[in-house]
Amino acid sequence: MKKLFAGIMALGFLLAGQSAYVFAEDDRNCDDFSNKEEVMAFWYENGYNASNDPHDLDRDNDGLPCETSKGEYDAYVASREEENNEGTADDTQSGSDSEGEQTEGEALPDTASNNFTMIALGAGLAAAGGILTLRKTKSKA
Repeated sequence: MKKLFAGIMALGFLLAGQSAYVFAEDDRNCDDFSNKEEVMAFWYENGYNASNDPHDLDRDNDGLPCETSKGEYDAYVASREEENNEGTADDTQSGSDSEGEQTEGEALPDTASNNFTMIALGAGLAAAGGILTLRKTKSKA
């Protein structure tokens, strides 16, 4: 019985280790971007900051990606907000109601995963626990 449980646990850890490689494919590094403009666009569009940095682009935890200076990032944010404000002002002046705008906030960054390996691992461990519980109660009865 102990060997069966140890085997199931070893298989579970093996599958969990395998899933780490799936996450590594989606990970972005500073070298993946061709210039600072791309890095700042990625950082700004996903709403990342010093406390929300799943790709670890901000190694020194200053809230700026890939050694970007505060002035560069502030200028980028100001230009983006200016573009957004110009688009909103044009819509208001023309009297058109834009149906495609989100009113309650922006889209969340894509940080979740539906990794099949982790689902299978959880189901397998739950099944193993159920089997062990049933066998234990039958042997006592």
